[in-house]
Amino acid sequence: MTMEYIEPPPAIKLDDKKLEGKLRKVLPHDKDESQIIIQKAQIRDVEEILELVNGFAASNLMLPRGPQYLYENIRDFIIADDRNIPIYSLMKTREVLHLIVACGSLHVLWKDIAEIRALAIHPDYQQMGLGSKLIEYMMEEAKQLGIRRLYTFTLTEDFFKTLGFKRQNRAELPPKVWGECSRCPKYFQCDEIGMVLEL
Repeated sequence: MTMEYIEPPPAIKLDDKKLEGKLRKVLPHDKDESQIIIQKAQIRDVEEILELVNGFAASNLMLPRGPQYLYENIRDFIIADDRNIPIYSLMKTREVLHLIVACGSLHVLWKDIAEIRALAIHPDYQQMGLGSKLIEYMMEEAKQLGIRRLYTFTLTEDFFKTLGFKRQNRAELPPKVWGECSRCPKYFQCDEIGMVLEL
């Protein structure tokens, strides 16, 4: 079965100077030769996920995350790694680990709603459809869990619209969402747009 994924241009132009030095530089290679695998994250992936997410957070493109948050919520995260870029081997299992080029998390808030968080795609891997693939993976996972609604706060409204999300006024979001918002560093000056998808 062939699936087609549409990744619109990001609403925010990434400033390479802003991200310079914040994310690991990938040696140039033919993107057609990339072998991307999407899977659930494991404890061993925490450092790379932190590097990816906080590289964008340093440019104010997403919220920063700390190690404690990642370890406590590792089951929420999925990753995409490029099997053509090995980064190191585990001595005991002789397993080769590969560069994580994208991540995202599905965080269940209540019996009928979950949030998509921390969606980050390495700049060298953007415009390849990875964002859409990660969201679709999380949508399927949400359905299997019995979740009926997904929401996200984003700066890239057009991207989420292509996947069926609809803009929602903050006052219309469920109270459980507001509990999460009250702990956010952007609470009093939020520039993100709330979007909801009915599954």
